[in-house]
Parts: sequence; structure tokens; C-alpha cells
Amino acid sequence: MEKERSLELKKHVAAIHSTNKLSLVQRKIANALLFNAYDELLIKDEHVIHIRALCNLIGYDSNDYKTIKKALVNLLSTVIEWNLVDGNKLDSEGVWNASSIISDASIDGAVCTYSYSNKMKKLLYCPELYGRLNMVVQAQFQSTYGLALYENCIRYQNIEQTPWFDIAQFRKLMGIEDGKYTIFRDFKRRVLDKAIEEVNKYSPLEVATKYQKQGRQVIAIQFSIKYVRDLSKESNKLSNSITLSQQLKDRYGFSKEQIEESMSHYDENYILEKINIIESSSSFINGKINNLAKYLLRALKEDYQPSKSSSQIMRETPIKLDTILTKKREDKKLVESKRLQDKQIIKFFHEQSAGVRKKILKEFEQHLGKSLYMDIYVRDGLSNVLVQDQLCDFIKAKKPDLMVLIKSDFELVEEHQ
Repeated sequence: MEKERSLELKKHVAAIHSTNKLSLVQRKIANALLFNAYDELLIKDEHVIHIRALCNLIGYDSNDYKTIKKALVNLLSTVIEWNLVDGNKLDSEGVWNASSIISDASIDGAVCTYSYSNKMKKLLYCPELYGRLNMVVQAQFQSTYGLALYENCIRYQNIEQTPWFDIAQFRKLMGIEDGKYTIFRDFKRRVLDKAIEEVNKYSPLEVATKYQKQGRQVIAIQFSIKYVRDLSKESNKLSNSITLSQQLKDRYGFSKEQIEESMSHYDENYILEKINIIESSSSFINGKINNLAKYLLRALKEDYQPSKSSSQIMRETPIKLDTILTKKREDKKLVESKRLQDKQIIKFFHEQSAGVRKKILKEFEQHLGKSLYMDIYVRDGLSNVLVQDQLCDFIKAKKPDLMVLIKSDFELVEEHQ
């Protein structure tokens, strides 16, 4: 439920500072899909979103879903180069450099199902470095250049300026094709000025440019950033309205006129109260309500009250929600514990003598055999995080004697966390 209240996405800086040729709709959809999946990114293999909900998140006011389908296909085939700004630092820590945005997607009727590769999951979930993107703000942008600039500036709002971007690097960040707008005045008029105008108009930021020149040629650009307005109240209000209107349309089949009339006549909490009453009733649970729209309209008009049985269900609901949240917290702890243990395994491995490391690696190579991971290992060695994961799994499964030593060290580390 937290997502509905905040509509804020934590997006890893490596994904922000990336090169791609995404259109405005594709960029918005990529962010919306991640926002929808984020809380369960490591728990679920597949994620589901209603197309109408997706359209609401990206500010797409049309029933032409062909555009959405086309954008999803393009996301599947789009490979992005990671982290153009902090690349040296992240590469030294074994972070991969390129990947498709989503690994697969399908649309069945009005429901979209999609998934991420394990590589993407590990990058995108619980990032140490991230920018906070407001989904309500994102929905208002009219150009991919404006949205790209907003993403690349939001991370630096607290220090009030971006680093210097050389022009070639900045063109990549904005997704400009090679050979396009090669003359700076064209680039400034068609890309830069438009992007700045949109950021200043739609976001809580006010940005301005600084140029670094070599002779008469501009070779680098920097943005000063001011946080000029707080959009939290506006975002919360709009996000609640989006969620409620979406629910009235998707679940209850309300027309646009019925949504507008209901939300103008009744308080949102009152409408949600009647929805809870209906969805807690045995008639709803057993699928005996034929016309949900008519039933809800009557409940609003006649101020339906919960029956004894539905009151009991409503009292139990918070317990169920608490159980779900507890499960999520436990899953998150398990993930964090595994990450810490894997880090300890890699540290332990590098502390061993050259002879011991060589012996382990020889067995590890035999374990990998002719596989994709072996190809990555040959190319990148142990610097690649995927190879590190495989090595950790190998040591856990095949080296119980080493794990005894590692676990004792790991328990000592955990005691000091």
C-alpha cells in the first residue's frame, strides 16, 4: 500500500546514467514497470500490472493499447549501457555494463505480465545509490529529453549541482543518436533548451546551465539545481485520486462520467469504505454480484453499513496485511543476509594463498563446464558479479570444510552489524 501513497521510485544511478534510445513512452513505461514491481522484485519471478493502471502511471490518456504493446516490444530489444557517470567505481566492484531492460512480457486482454533477468533484479533492488523519481512528475513530461534531464538531475538536488558532463557523454545520457544535432546551436535549441524548460515547468527543480569552453567550442556542461517547490502533498493527493479512479474503472466498470460524479459528490474515504464493505461481503467473495457498478452506486447513495460477518472480515484484514508485511521484511532480511554472507565468502577466498585459490578455481571451472557463466568467466574473470555469485554458490555446495571457517567469520561479522 505504501506505493499508492508515495508514488516514488528509487532508481539506481547506474540505470539513470545510462545510454539508450528510448522514446518518451518507453522511458516512462520502464520506470512505471519498475515502480510496480519494486517491492517484490526479489520475491516474485513475474509481475503483473493492469494496462489501465500502467497508462495512469505514465499519463497516457488513450485506449490505444497498441502503442503500449509496441513500447514493451522495444523495451525487450533495447540494450542499455550502464553507468556513464560512476562507471569506473562500479566496474571495479564487478557491476555489469549492459542488459536488456526487461527479459520478457506478455499482454492477455487488459493485463500485462513481465519479468526481469536475475542480473537486472540484483542491480535494481535495494540500491546503495539511487535517485528518487516522482511518478506523478514523470507522467507530465512531454519529451524524452526533458524526462532524461530530470532523472539525471534529481540525484544531485541535495548538492545543488551536477558534475561536469562532457558533451559526448551528455548526448549519450539524453539518448541522442549519432550524427543528430551535431552543431551545438541545433543541439541547444532542439534538446537542451526544451529539456530545461520541461524540468523547470513540471518538476520541483529549477535547473540552469553552465558551460565549459575550449576556445569558442563548448566541451562540457553542468547544471545548477534549486529545489523550488514541495510536491509531496500534490503527489499524495493525485496518487490517491489516480488509485481510486483506476479502481472504480477497472474493478467496478465505472464510466468516466460516473467516476467524476462519484468523486465530486462523495469523500474519497467514504467511497473506499463502501468498497471495503462490498469486497468483504460473502456475495462479492462468492461472485454473486452481477453488476458491481450499480451495486457500488447504490451503496454510496444508501450509505451501506457492514454486516456482522463482513465486520469480522474487516477486523481480520489488518492482521493479514501485517502477516504479508512481516513476510516481506523476513524475505528482505534473508536477501540481505545472503548478500553479506556472499561478500564474506569472496573476502575469505581472496585471503587464501595463491595455491589454495588456484585449486578452488580449477574445480570451479570444471563445475561451470560449457555454460554461459563460463563464457562470462573467461571474459571478465572474478570481477563480474554474476561469476562471483556462481563462485559463492559453488563454495557453499561443494566446499563444506571452507564454509565452516567462513560461517564462523560470518557470525562474528553479523554480531557487529
